[in-house]
Amino acid sequence: MSTTTAQRRKGVPKAPGSAQVDLDALSPAPANNGGPVVAVATVRRRKFGTSPFDESWLNVDCCGLVCALVTYSLHFYAVYTICFVMIPPWMSVTDENKIRTITATGRFHQFAFTAVALMACLSHFYAMTTNPGAVPPDAKPVLSPEESNNATNGSGEEEKKLISTQKKGMRLCRRCNAFKPRRAHHCSVCRRCIIKMDHHCPWVNNCVGIGNHKYFLLFVFYTFLSCAYTITMLISWFVICMRHNPSGHSRHARHGIACLDSPTQLLNLLGLVVEAVLFGMFTSCMMVDQSDVISSKMTHIDRLKGGGDVGVPSLGGVAEVFGVGPRGGGHGGNSSRFRFDWFSPFAKVIFPPNVRDDIMGFCRPCSKVCSTDKETELAPQRGMVRSVAEIV
Repeated sequence: MSTTTAQRRKGVPKAPGSAQVDLDALSPAPANNGGPVVAVATVRRRKFGTSPFDESWLNVDCCGLVCALVTYSLHFYAVYTICFVMIPPWMSVTDENKIRTITATGRFHQFAFTAVALMACLSHFYAMTTNPGAVPPDAKPVLSPEESNNATNGSGEEEKKLISTQKKGMRLCRRCNAFKPRRAHHCSVCRRCIIKMDHHCPWVNNCVGIGNHKYFLLFVFYTFLSCAYTITMLISWFVICMRHNPSGHSRHARHGIACLDSPTQLLNLLGLVVEAVLFGMFTSCMMVDQSDVISSKMTHIDRLKGGGDVGVPSLGGVAEVFGVGPRGGGHGGNSSRFRFDWFSPFAKVIFPPNVRDDIMGFCRPCSKVCSTDKETELAPQRGMVRSVAEIV
């Protein structure tokens, strides 16, 4: 057997939470008989993390997790104050038995505001748990059409020359010591190179890259919509409920304090005012900034460096963020036309297959060797890898 083949020692059990990875795709080497050599290595595979072999993407940084918890808490506080403090005494009627019934208008506002806050939280969750576009360790530069044809139809010697030329032109990351595509930037928090990285956002506990840019925009949009909704409700409450009649003839004065069950509830409203104004201003600025990112196809880091690669010229900035949709764009694959699935965090971002590698800036040769999407148990006598870890 060739000395280039790495094997686990006999009698050494596989560690729990680990996976065997096919290293042939990472560094292929010919065997003595001319066939490919399958090298096997055992790597640690955690349930959550940002390494190439972790099962689910989640940054376990303590600061980021705390910020994410604060984000959910702020949305929960807004829902509680609007739906259970402001609306019940304001948009309700009380019968002779002093039984309060919330009006249809009140029910509508409770449902609408809760839906907006829920969409913001769902968008945040997807932005936090979606791979932002991390470069896998087996990534290779994208071949030109001529090089691709030579690699497919050429001999073994031509393929070796192509691989050698490909390695010489590779741009390596100084920290990852792996191929770094033209649109990638290294994140010191995630410890990965991210395609089209805009910034690392502590509020979503993740990088904002090409993989989760849509979810980040939806989170910012729905948070801004929640703040605008809150400010509108507060202004309406102040205008209507503060014009109560001290004599008690107005229904808004039946509690002594207009539209409040208790004077202490005014503190809840004051806190809601501060939250809505601060985060409303912040998200509005973010929306203006991100609109420039979409239109120019240049991230915040690219602008700081004075320019950058704009990716595939035929694909518009909107399509690069929101994808081409389930129908593939229909008109030339650009799909810059408005679609309702832009507002849905459940709609995945889909790129045209013919330009996907050009958008990402790399290709994955190992996908030809390991074509299974799920982990499968393979027979040891077949000489194949027992369990293959998903790289990204």
